[in-house]
Amino acid sequence: MFSDDQTAILVCFAALAVCGIIAALSFHLGPAGRQQKQIDASRNRTLPLEKPQSQLQHQDRRAA
Repeated sequence: MFSDDQTAILVCFAALAVCGIIAALSFHLGPAGRQQKQIDASRNRTLPLEKPQSQLQHQDRRAA
């Protein structure tokens, strides 16, 4: 079906694909992936609509 060279190239590409899948799974399941999920979760938090009183007081005391 395939020549020896074609089979070698196909097996090489398949090995690279398997290595990429293993690397992606390792990243998502390892500490770096957990840290990335925490960063994404903190970005999804909503900000309060009202400013705390201390910030409002500081705005009133600005120099002219």
